[in-house]
Amino acid sequence: MIAQQIETNIADNIQIRLIELNDRDEVLNFLRKHFYPDEPFMIASAQKHPDPEDEEFNISLIAHGTCLMAVQQETVNSILKERIVGVVLSGPKCSDEAEHLFKEAARLGSTTWGKTIGILAHAERDSNVYERYNADRALHIYASAVDGRFRGRAISMRLKEKLKELARQLGYPLLTTDCTSFYSAKVSERMGMDCVNVIKYTDCLDDEGKVVFNPPLPHEYLKTYAMRL
Repeated sequence: MIAQQIETNIADNIQIRLIELNDRDEVLNFLRKHFYPDEPFMIASAQKHPDPEDEEFNISLIAHGTCLMAVQQETVNSILKERIVGVVLSGPKCSDEAEHLFKEAARLGSTTWGKTIGILAHAERDSNVYERYNADRALHIYASAVDGRFRGRAISMRLKEKLKELARQLGYPLLTTDCTSFYSAKVSERMGMDCVNVIKYTDCLDDEGKVVFNPPLPHEYLKTYAMRL
């Protein structure tokens, strides 16, 4: 029922629908092509590719029924097929999220995923959205990406607007996201989300005083956004 409610035509024969468990492999391939190569933390890492725990976490979000994809339908040899052109992956989080993230960062250590979780733990603690908005849970956007050939068509915005509608249907009081990218932050601002915390990358140092992640311009900040639903 939710899938029927959320499906919508947007433009150029593109539709938005829920990501289902059987889409897992296709979505993972899409992330490897169109999310990780442009993700500022990945660009700034020495290994240039995601840790297995990173990929597994993002794909595990599908099970919550809160992930969407934009697809373009095309006919190949008289068979109607779908091509993924954009995704947004989200899942629930609660007021103990910061504590959980700090524990995970300690467990994962100096891996790229561990360093990422460490920065996100600080953002989670300092934004303190639950006290700020008097809420006990939120739907959090963890990852979003658009096929580069389809950028400039507001697909990311449309995906997140549909996600906002879904979050309301499911009874979430808040929609939140951590924007590692200059461009994703701009989308959050255009949606009218509140910027509730900012971390400058050059201020985030490890135990030896070295910058943990230093992605290229224009990516200078990790910004956390929230919106009451």
